[in-house]
Amino acid sequence: MKTISIAIDGPSGAGKSTLAKSVSKTLGYLYVDTGAIYRTIGYAAFSKGVAPKDGEAVAALLPELEIGLHYGEDGLQHMTLNGTDVTASKMTYDWNENSRLTYNGLANYNWSNENHNISALGGVSYEHYKYQQQKSWRRNFPTNGMTGINGGSSAPSDMSTEGDVYEDKLMSYFARLNYAYKDRYLLEANFRADASSRFHKDNRWGFFPSFSAGWRINQESFMQDASWIDNLKLRASWGQLGNINNVGQYDYFATYVQGGNYNFENTIVSGIREGKPANPGLGWETVTITNVGVDFDILNGLFSFTGEFYDKQTKDILLSYPSPAEVGINSDYKVSQNIGKVSNKGLEFNISHNKSIGDFSYTVGFNLSKNWNKVKDLGANDPMIEDPWIKKVGYAIGTFYGFRSDGLLTQEDIDNGNYITDGITPQAGDIKYVDLDGDGKLTDKDRDYLACDVPDITYGVNLNLRYKGFELSMFGQGVTGTMVRFYQEQAWAFSDNASPREFHLKRWTVDNPDPNAAYPRIYPRTSAHSTFNNKFSDFWLFDSDYFRIKNITFGYNFNKHQIQHLGVDALKLYVSAENPFTIRADHRMEDFDPETPSGRGTDTRGTSSISLGVNLTF
Repeated sequence: MKTISIAIDGPSGAGKSTLAKSVSKTLGYLYVDTGAIYRTIGYAAFSKGVAPKDGEAVAALLPELEIGLHYGEDGLQHMTLNGTDVTASKMTYDWNENSRLTYNGLANYNWSNENHNISALGGVSYEHYKYQQQKSWRRNFPTNGMTGINGGSSAPSDMSTEGDVYEDKLMSYFARLNYAYKDRYLLEANFRADASSRFHKDNRWGFFPSFSAGWRINQESFMQDASWIDNLKLRASWGQLGNINNVGQYDYFATYVQGGNYNFENTIVSGIREGKPANPGLGWETVTITNVGVDFDILNGLFSFTGEFYDKQTKDILLSYPSPAEVGINSDYKVSQNIGKVSNKGLEFNISHNKSIGDFSYTVGFNLSKNWNKVKDLGANDPMIEDPWIKKVGYAIGTFYGFRSDGLLTQEDIDNGNYITDGITPQAGDIKYVDLDGDGKLTDKDRDYLACDVPDITYGVNLNLRYKGFELSMFGQGVTGTMVRFYQEQAWAFSDNASPREFHLKRWTVDNPDPNAAYPRIYPRTSAHSTFNNKFSDFWLFDSDYFRIKNITFGYNFNKHQIQHLGVDALKLYVSAENPFTIRADHRMEDFDPETPSGRGTDTRGTSSISLGVNLTF
C-alpha cells in the first residue's frame, strides 16, 4: 500500500483542502483439483475532502476511481477407460474460461451553509464479460491405460467436439443532484444513460430519469406544539429503470444451426438452417415507478408507522415468442421481442411498537403488502399460452390456464352419461371435467382461467423480548391468494416409477367412492385413464396460502462481571429454530412446503432445523 498526500487549492470559498491518493493492488491465485484457476486484480484510488470552518459555507470535490479485473479458468479431464463388453471406454475434456473487467469512475461535490445543503454526483461505469467453453470426447481406446485423447477411435460416431463463446458489454453514465433546505424540504434528481451490447447500435442506448421529494412536516413552526410527534414525513418519487435480463447476447442477429441435411449426388451433405430469427429492433425494457409514502413516529419511538402506495408500470417487456409453424422455424428458437405492458399497483404498511419497563423491554412489529397485478397489452401475441400458465390482457401474471373440475365421477354419472371426454370412456373415480362450451366434448375450448401463483397479500410479524441478559426473538411470514401446481412424482401415483405419496391413501376406491376424495382412482401409469386424469386442471392445483414461523431464537448474554475471569469481552449462548412450524391452507397433500414453486417434486418437502450456538468476542 502506498499513500501520497498533496496540498492543493480547494474550490472558491473553501480554503485549503487535501487530496489523498492511494493505490492498492491485490493479486489472488487459487488452484483446486478440478483445474480451476482464478486471478483477481483490483484498484481503488482518489479522494478529496475539506474540513469546514465555523459559519462558513463548505464545498468539497471527491473524485474516486475503481478498476477491477476478474479472470477464471476451469479445466476438467474426465476419463473412463475401464471399458468392458458392455461399456465402451471414453475420455472427455471440458474446459471453460471467463473474464470480467469493470471500471467505475465517480466524482462527488458537496456544498452547504446554515440553511442549504447541495450535493452532486457524476460517474461512468463500464463492464466487459467474456466466456469461452470447449468440450470434446472420444470412445473406444485400445487400452485402459492411455492418457491422450488422440488414442481413441477416430470414427465419426466415436468422437465429438463442441464449444461456445459469448461476450457482454455494458456502458453507463449517471448523475445525481440532492438539495435540502433546513433539512426540512428534500429534493433529489437522478439520470442514467445505459448502453448494452445486447442491442443493435441504433437501439443500444436507454435513458432513465428519476425524481423524489420529501417534506418533514414535524419541523414546521405550526407543529411545534405537537411535541408528541417525533417524525412526520411525506415523500413522493417518480423514476424509470431499464432491464436487459430477459434477452440473449445476440438476439438482434440471425443465428444458424447445423441440420436439415440433404442429398447431393447420392451423398448426404450437412446443411445449415436458420435458428433464431433476427430482431434488430430490440430495445430496453422500461420500468416506471411512482411512489407516495408517509413516515410517522410518536411518543419517543413508542409507535412507528410507515405506509406507501406504489404504481409500477413495465412496458416494452422483453419476451420470447414462438414463430408460427408456417415460418419453418423450430419452436425451440423463440423470437425475442419488445412486447407487452404489465401493471403492478400496491399498498405497503409497517407498524411497530417499542416499550421498556425497568429491566424488561420489547418490540412488536407487523407488515402487510397488497399487490394488484395485471397484463395491459400483448399486441398481436394476446394471449400467450405457456402451459400451465397464460399471459392474457386483463389477467395477472402467473395465471393458471386449464380445465375446470367438479370432483370425481360417480357410478351414477357414468350410467347417465353425465361426463365429457376426449375419446375414452371414463370410469367412476375419474376426474369430472366441466363442459364450459356445452358441446359434450373435452376440448381446448373447455379451458379456463383458474387461479394465480402470485400472492395477493404478503404479511409478516416480528417479536423481540429482552429481560436483563435474556433475549427471545421470533419472526413469521405468510401469504394469501396463491395456488401451486404439482405433477408427476410430486402428485401422480407411481409416475415415472416413483413411490406413492401418503396422500394417495385418501384416494377414491370401490370401498371409498367419495366424489370429493383427495385423489382419483389409481391406474397403471401407462393407462389411458391415467393420461385422462393427468390433464392439467384445477384438480392438480394445491392451496399454497400459509403462515410460517421462520425463526425463533432464545439466548442469554453474560455480563462482564460473569465472564471477566474467562478473558473474553462478550459471551452469548443461544438456541435457534428455523421453520419450526407452519399453518397451511392445504388439507389434501398437506406435507409439501408452501413456499415451493410449481413443479414435479424437487425440494418440495422443505427443511427445519434446530441449532445451538456460542458467540464470543475477544
